[in-house]
Amino acid sequence: MTPAVIHCLDQARAVLARSDIDRPVRLQSSFGAAGQHGIGWWLAVTRILAEEFPEHAIEAALDCADSPGLALAALRAGVPLVRASGLAPDMRNKLGDIARQMGARLID
Repeated sequence: MTPAVIHCLDQARAVLARSDIDRPVRLQSSFGAAGQHGIGWWLAVTRILAEEFPEHAIEAALDCADSPGLALAALRAGVPLVRASGLAPDMRNKLGDIARQMGARLID
C-alpha cells in the first residue's frame, strides 16, 4: 500500500473522498509533522477522519523524523502507527519493542 502524504485535514479528506472503500488507505503525515504540528494535531485529524469516513479502513502514520523522543511520546499518546527514520539500530529495536507492547507499530 503506497501512503498518501498529507499536510492538512483537507488533503486527507480529498484522498479519502476519491479512494476505493474496499481497500485500506494509508495516510502519512508530512516529514517531521510530530515536531511541527504536534501529536495532538495528528490525533485530532485522525479522529475527525474516522468520524467523517467510517466506511474506510484508514491507517494513519505520524512522522516523527529522526526523533526517538517524539516517537516515544506519540506511542504514549496512543498513536497506533508511528514513522521514524534514521534511528540507530538499537534505538529502533527498543522503540519497536515498546510499540509492540502497546499494540502499536513503528515503521521506517
